[in-house]
Amino acid sequence: MLVIRFQKIGKKNQKILKLVLQEKKSKLKGKVIKVLGWWNPYLKEGDFNADLIKFYLQNGAQPSETAKSILKKNKIL
Repeated sequence: MLVIRFQKIGKKNQKILKLVLQEKKSKLKGKVIKVLGWWNPYLKEGDFNADLIKFYLQNGAQPSETAKSILKKNKIL
């Protein structure tokens, strides 16, 4: 099963989150199938590939709770 979730990158106390498509059972820092965008929680800005996100959601991928709420705020879901 595929899941859309965030992966932390960046320095300590300056994290940036990558929105990635992964297998549900893989580790958080594990193998990534596709990078779908990024989000900066401090500046509240990001860039998402809406076409790819909608494609994977229609084909069975499940977003995590955090990813789902941020995608709703950015009007992608």
